[in-house]
Amino acid sequence: MNNMSAELRRLYEEEREAARQLEALNSQLARASQAKSEFLANMSHELRTPMNAILGFTEMILDDIYGDVPPEVRGPIQDVRTCGQQLLRLINDVLDLSKIEAGRMELSLTDYSVQEVVETARTSLRSLAAEKGLEFTVEVQSDIPLAYGDGKRITQCLTNLVGNALKFTKQGSVTIRARLEGDRVVYSVSDTGIGIPSDQLDHIFGEFRQVDSSISREFGGTGLGLSITKTFVELHGGRIWVESEPARGSTFHFAIPLRIAEATEAV
Repeated sequence: MNNMSAELRRLYEEEREAARQLEALNSQLARASQAKSEFLANMSHELRTPMNAILGFTEMILDDIYGDVPPEVRGPIQDVRTCGQQLLRLINDVLDLSKIEAGRMELSLTDYSVQEVVETARTSLRSLAAEKGLEFTVEVQSDIPLAYGDGKRITQCLTNLVGNALKFTKQGSVTIRARLEGDRVVYSVSDTGIGIPSDQLDHIFGEFRQVDSSISREFGGTGLGLSITKTFVELHGGRIWVESEPARGSTFHFAIPLRIAEATEAV
């Protein structure tokens, strides 16, 4: 009996020690994660300032502010602008990811126009569509009333989806649609690109996800955009999903309330 009691005490002490070690490890991991998020946020801020300046001066050059740009120079300058825009989107994605991981991502709620959201996404990426020779169209229900939410983040969601569609489409078209279904706005982005295998559809919205490594090598990208888009949609109390067929194209949809009461915790 005494031996059994001693053994139980020993097991109890071992369990307590294991619990203490686990708590210390969790605390250490939390501090490391916080430090990483703060580092990413600081680096993103430092990189974004000069990148905005580079893009601003590039636009001024292309607008002939400093004089006529020779045709043989205009093409390379447009390439600089395109690469700069891609890098800025990556920087913004990293900054958003750091805020999400640190639990500091908040929505800025105000009235916004669905039509303006679509037009902003179209305008920001039409040069890329033109460079690739893709048909780029929009179809927006004309009588959608003023919406309430974070218009900047919704624009970012739509721009992420359109940017992916253009990136993964070598020929054909990309179409942006927006319609009202009851009390929800449904945004859709359709393309005639490479498509997504059915066994990848359930995982496509995870962080750093690409369909496979060959896709990443050929088309580039970090896989952050879809994960961040999903987070913003869920913060609006909405959902996002995709329909796709390999070699025929994809359609990404997200539906959010026309007017949200408050931000919802992402899942």
